[in-house]
Amino acid sequence: MFKNVRKMSDSTLKPPTGTPLKPPAVVALAAHSSNLQLPSTAGLKPNSGSATGNPRNKCALKPGYSLMSWIKLCNSGADLSGTQGRVVPVTRNELALHNKVNDAWMAIRGKVFNVTRYIDFHPGGVDEIMRGAGRDATKLFDEVHAWVNYPQLLGKCYVGPLKENASVSAYSTPTIVDFAKPPSKPTEELVPRFDWIQQRSEITLYLYTRRNVNPGLCLRRINGQQLTASVLLGTKWHVFDFQLSASVVWPPKFAQIGSESGKIELILTKEEAAPWPNYGTHVLRQEDPPSDEFHDYDVVSCSDFNHDSFELCLKSVEQKILMQLPVGYHLDIEASVNGEDIQRSYTPISNTYLSSSSAYEFSLNFLIKRYDGGNLSSHLHKLQPGASLRLSLPRGNFQLSKLAAHRNILLLSAGSGLTPNLSLLQPLLKRNTNRIERLHLLYFNKTESDIWLKEKLADLHVKDERFSCHHILSQAVEQSQRISVELLSPFFKNEANIDKFTYMTICGPTGFNSAAIEILADIGVEANNIHVFQG
Repeated sequence: MFKNVRKMSDSTLKPPTGTPLKPPAVVALAAHSSNLQLPSTAGLKPNSGSATGNPRNKCALKPGYSLMSWIKLCNSGADLSGTQGRVVPVTRNELALHNKVNDAWMAIRGKVFNVTRYIDFHPGGVDEIMRGAGRDATKLFDEVHAWVNYPQLLGKCYVGPLKENASVSAYSTPTIVDFAKPPSKPTEELVPRFDWIQQRSEITLYLYTRRNVNPGLCLRRINGQQLTASVLLGTKWHVFDFQLSASVVWPPKFAQIGSESGKIELILTKEEAAPWPNYGTHVLRQEDPPSDEFHDYDVVSCSDFNHDSFELCLKSVEQKILMQLPVGYHLDIEASVNGEDIQRSYTPISNTYLSSSSAYEFSLNFLIKRYDGGNLSSHLHKLQPGASLRLSLPRGNFQLSKLAAHRNILLLSAGSGLTPNLSLLQPLLKRNTNRIERLHLLYFNKTESDIWLKEKLADLHVKDERFSCHHILSQAVEQSQRISVELLSPFFKNEANIDKFTYMTICGPTGFNSAAIEILADIGVEANNIHVFQG
């Protein structure tokens, strides 16, 4: 999409050597709520079979289906599970329906994975992996390669927990089979519409999309008169290449996306204050989101937030790139740690939530938890202003339009899973059509010291009583709690059936997300009224 960007390649993979067979090492990979790791095949002899001694020979993979290619696909934001970002229980009968090469699910230790996209990446070949399609493949998996860290390898393919046939009546409408189908394509593709106005000292460019379509924006400066405005709509980039009539000052004076209206407004200051005969010219083109495009960013500031978390403020090198993500989206941060490129997924937050004074209008700001043994989080925590990182383009599949009909929305967050739900607060509270009645956040942590932004969330309640927040602590001195049917049921069931919450978003570690979706199923919440954020 853009020139002068860094692209990942398979050159980082080491060729096979003649060392003895042994269980593979793992390569760290990005994940929003957990650390995704993939097995490394370095150290295996060509065509030597599996590391467990199985005599089967490995199959030659087609070009573009290497381990690194699978890593790129996992990080691309593609819906590999086929569930549009939700975790959904699957019965054994439903699992049995997905036993074809173009529709293959399998269960391993009670977890169901959609392996359709992984089939061509499987070193053992199609026939071998299809032995487990449509069934509980735990025994087969343990016999062939029990050492593989399957939750990490197939983390982005996770559909939901395996359930007995009579336990998911709440998901009968829609059925899990229907739920797993990709969303239907609109009858006509949405193309942004361009307009402009000017004053003597500035020019304003407008890009109109559609209400609740949730666009993203990436601006790139070429020179004083040339710039590129790329608009992300769903899975497509619409790229406007502008040649302006005269030079403008960079960065822009103002850039904003109307989350409800879908209108993008960009105000540029003219270098010379004078009327222009016209804005210039532009060319519009469409592109698929590249999965391997990264841009260079500098650290503006890095400071401690609490005992195990820190604030990180970044800006594009020379401010050439300005990004505004769609609501509920994330991006990958990549850094070289001990000679290895490592990525993790993070959701930016508004600079109004930060204590650092270094953040500015066009910076990308993050709250990051530092994990013991976490290579990237520990590395990021040590960075000084001026250090360099690489950021991907926006990734995600959150559809803001699905919330348009709902006025009472419940947000479930655990730990650092606060940030995706945090990005929803202002767009929802500022919504004019079908105004929000109640927006309630249940925020789960271990102790009070682990809570992020407690005062900020309390201040928001004071400013707008439609928002409220309830903190649940699993290690509280008194009244410790965890997510449970007893905790969530009152939000959906009451005698008068008034003000019942009708839509839920969930973000936390994998175990928390799975528990939440099972509890909501037991309560009777329909799957199409739940969104689970996944990195």
